[in-house]
Amino acid sequence: MFNFKFLKFFLLFLFAVPASLIILFYLFQSINTPNIQDFKILNEIDISLENSLESKNLDNGNTNDNISFQYKLIGYRAGGIDASVIVKKSNKEYVVSIGEKLEGVYELMEVNQEEIIFRDGNNLYKIENLVGK
Repeated sequence: MFNFKFLKFFLLFLFAVPASLIILFYLFQSINTPNIQDFKILNEIDISLENSLESKNLDNGNTNDNISFQYKLIGYRAGGIDASVIVKKSNKEYVVSIGEKLEGVYELMEVNQEEIIFRDGNNLYKIENLVGK
């Protein structure tokens, strides 16, 4: 006949070992929790793009007089940091996002419904936005 005492201890051992290992693992994980610390932003920089562009525009009275900047606005996507424009010069079209440079020279500064502003060092170049008007 089959020994039921042996079967009882075998099943108890079969379930007790994994349960005790899971409990030990849980205790070990609760003891070794990471220490999450708060951090503070050290330097808060408030960049006002409109004010800086206006001050630079006052310094440069001839922002649109440069003949080398002859781009035509084909399309734009206004928005925050993901704004972009499509400009055309002769037969070439360029897609430029905010902060990127057009032909490695003119950096796109601002895109809104009225105008598009590029910067080349100290000079500002404005393109009037006539797309869809």
